[in-house]
Amino acid sequence: MLARLKAICLNSVTIAWSYCVALAGAMASVIDDLADTLGDPAVKDQIGAAIGDVKTTGRILLVISVVTIIARLRTLRRST
Repeated sequence: MLARLKAICLNSVTIAWSYCVALAGAMASVIDDLADTLGDPAVKDQIGAAIGDVKTTGRILLVISVVTIIARLRTLRRST
């Protein structure tokens, strides 16, 4: 299983970290809708007080992740 994860990340810790950041961004983007569905709108207020607007934060994390992955793939391509 570890070999499969390393292959997906192209043996790059930077790409693995970017995948984690993308997952956190995606979760932040949908937490608002998920909290309303589960019937606990107070969660949205608590998270909003901690990090600000949840959807904007999620989108920013996704953009950072995509830019990081693209930059790392460029350097991997140059080194081979």
